[in-house]
Amino acid sequence: MVQILTPESIVRVSGNLVSAPTTFIQVSKIVVLANALADLPKGVVSHGAPGEEEAIENQLGALVLHERLNNRVADVKVAATGAIFKLLSGIFQLAVEHQTTGGFHWVSTPGLINYRIPGDDDYFPVSYFDNEQVWLAQTGEFHLQIALAMDFKRVFEIRNVFRRERKVSSRHLTEYTALEVMMAFEHDWQEILYSAESLIVFIIRSLQQKDRYRTLINLAKRLYSSAGDVKLGLDEDGHFPRLKFVEAKGLLRNLLGFDTDDRDDFTREEEAALSRLLSGASSTGLELQTVKGLPTDVFAITDWPPHLRPFNVQTTEGDEKKTNSFDIIVRGQETCSGWQSIHSHNKMRQAMAARDPPIDPDASMWHTYIGAYEAGAPPQGGYGMGLNRLLQNVIGLSDIHEAALFPGNAQHVSP
Repeated sequence: MVQILTPESIVRVSGNLVSAPTTFIQVSKIVVLANALADLPKGVVSHGAPGEEEAIENQLGALVLHERLNNRVADVKVAATGAIFKLLSGIFQLAVEHQTTGGFHWVSTPGLINYRIPGDDDYFPVSYFDNEQVWLAQTGEFHLQIALAMDFKRVFEIRNVFRRERKVSSRHLTEYTALEVMMAFEHDWQEILYSAESLIVFIIRSLQQKDRYRTLINLAKRLYSSAGDVKLGLDEDGHFPRLKFVEAKGLLRNLLGFDTDDRDDFTREEEAALSRLLSGASSTGLELQTVKGLPTDVFAITDWPPHLRPFNVQTTEGDEKKTNSFDIIVRGQETCSGWQSIHSHNKMRQAMAARDPPIDPDASMWHTYIGAYEAGAPPQGGYGMGLNRLLQNVIGLSDIHEAALFPGNAQHVSP
C-alpha cells in the first residue's frame, strides 16, 4: 500500500504510539481517502518535513510567480504559503473585533453603483437592466458617509472592491479586499487618525503575540524570513511617529538625496527610503530629533496638499494649502489612507464644482449623496485600508499577488 501512494494523497493512519527509545507510530492500518495524481507539479509542493529544507530554500527561485499562481492548489498546500492566508483570515477577524469593540457597526454597501468620478477611467462597466449604466464599486465610502447621515455615528465594512488596473504590477490587483471606515468625531479630526492607528497597532501586536498567530508566522518564516518582524515605534502616549508632508519631502531632499518636489506625490522609492530611514534611525539626529517613537516600521504622513487628495477632503482651517488627511506607511508602502471629509452640503457642492474635471452635484447619480448632507450630517471622516497589502507588508512579501488567495490582474483571472 505505502509503495503505491502518491505525494499529496490524503490518508487516515491508525496505529500505536511507541515512546521508547524514540517516539514513533507503529502503523497498523492505512486508509486512502483521496488519491492524488502522480504527476503533480514538482517544486511547488513542500511541507517542511524532514529532508525538505533544501526544497523550501529553492522553491521560490525555481518557480516564477505566474507558475505558482497557475498551480495555486499545490502552491497553497505548502505549509508556509497556506499560513499566509490563514493569517489574512486572522487579520479579518482582528479588524472586526477591534471595530465592533470600539462601537462601530458593520454596514454592507452596494457592489454595483450608478455613479462615477469624472476623469477616472478605472471603473469596470457592467451590463444591467434596461441599459442603465452601472459599474463595479471601487469603494463603499460614499454609502458609508450616507449612513452617517442616518445617525449611525460609526460604521465600517470589509468587502472586495474593483479597479480596472490595466498595468500588471507587484503593487496592484484588479480585485482586492478593503476595510473602509467612516465615523463622526466629537472634538478634533485627528480622532480619525487615532482610530486607524489603534486598529493597525492592535492587528500587528495580536499577530506578533497571540499563540495561534505566532504559530502561523513561524510557518511563514520558512519562506519569508522577516515575516512578522514589524517594529512598532510608539511614543509615551502609544502613538507611532508622524511626519508632515513637507517634512517628509525635506528629509528626502536633505538627508536622502532625492530630487523631489513638494507638488508631487511620493514615489514607491521615496516611501521605501523614508521607511528605511525611520526604521534604522536614532532620534538623536538633528533632523529627526523632533520625531518621537523611532525606530519604527510604521509611521504616518499628515497634512497633504489638496491637489493630492479627493475632492471631499477638508482643508486645514487657516491654511488652504493643507488638508486634514494622512497616509500610514507600513514597511515602506502606503497601507492606509484617511481624512476629514467636508460635511457642509454647501461646501460639498462647491468642492464638487471646483474639481478638475468638475462633478455636477445636481446630476441624478449624486442626488442621494448630496441629499444626505442636506439632511444634516455630523463632522466626519474616515480611512481605507487594503488588507491584502497590510498582510503583504507584515509578512514581507515582494508582490501583492502573493497576498491574495485568488489574485486577479489584467492578464490573470483564473482560478
